[in-house]
Amino acid sequence: MKRRLIVMFAALAAAAVALSACSSSTTATETPEEKTAIYVGNDTIGDTLTKDHLTKLGFEVTEMTDREITDKKAQNYSLVYINSTISSAGNIGTKLYNTAVPVIYASGKVTSYNDMTGTGENTDFGRVLGTALNVKDGEHPIASGLSGTVEVYKSNGGFEFIVPTGDAAVIATAADDDTKALIAVYDKGVKNGIGNAVPARRAFMYLAPEDIIYATDDGWKPFDATVQWAIGEK
Repeated sequence: MKRRLIVMFAALAAAAVALSACSSSTTATETPEEKTAIYVGNDTIGDTLTKDHLTKLGFEVTEMTDREITDKKAQNYSLVYINSTISSAGNIGTKLYNTAVPVIYASGKVTSYNDMTGTGENTDFGRVLGTALNVKDGEHPIASGLSGTVEVYKSNGGFEFIVPTGDAAVIATAADDDTKALIAVYDKGVKNGIGNAVPARRAFMYLAPEDIIYATDDGWKPFDATVQWAIGEK
């Protein structure tokens, strides 16, 4: 009888270990082990160059349209990148507002849906022209050692901008207007413009796809660093 009980307890213990291992395996598959990114944009040359750059940074890139992307689809990825070449900012809207996945917005208008700026076009968000930006926070890892006025385009190009709200950290601004942020970020847990805690890192990036062919080496440095910061590599 005693031997039978010992065998029974041993079998139960083995089953518990197996169940625990199975559970651990399931949990592990829910968090991507590789660097994976959803890219939402279009098919311009600038889009292609941006996707290629993400690939060079080690990402496996999956393309989705602004209608296809959802909060649920984003959950199994390391990063979501929203470019300004999307067909409609309204198609993105607040889809990723509560997503616990880092998001980079290269569209100022989309940030207005996500309480990172106000709703006034050309005042709270918009576009300026030029070749240079002004690094405001040279100590931030996104600055990549750059400081002051930095030429990021070889020829006159477009910069998306926002006037950030809440607890945004401003890394770079327009060369001639410190109120217009060209790179601004929110760390996980800080407050957005209406006081809601940000569920994961959020970043706004100025780089305009149609002018990306003019980007200098110093122009790509903040892009690379913003991506790396967003996923916690910086």
